[in-house]
Amino acid sequence: MIKSIIGGFILSFILLLGCTIANVNSETVFFAVFILLVGLAIIISGVAVSGDRMKANLATEAKTDKKWRITNSIKLMLAAAPVLGVFLLIHYFI
Repeated sequence: MIKSIIGGFILSFILLLGCTIANVNSETVFFAVFILLVGLAIIISGVAVSGDRMKANLATEAKTDKKWRITNSIKLMLAAAPVLGVFLLIHYFI
């Protein structure tokens, strides 16, 4: 889990460096990457479906599949946290 947070900081640094070199609005880029990471976490976890479908999915899937979905969703959300932090820093202080 710590690797995901460190990966988020590395991603934030690369994005900030790329936005500076390309002279692009970094606030928009950080927000788009944050939304992308959170969207992927939602899709992988299966939260974006109706309750009946989620109940059917949970009843028929293997334990290893469920563990993989939950673990990777948490990792994506933890990687998105530093991106959100840098976005908020840019939005309010720069």
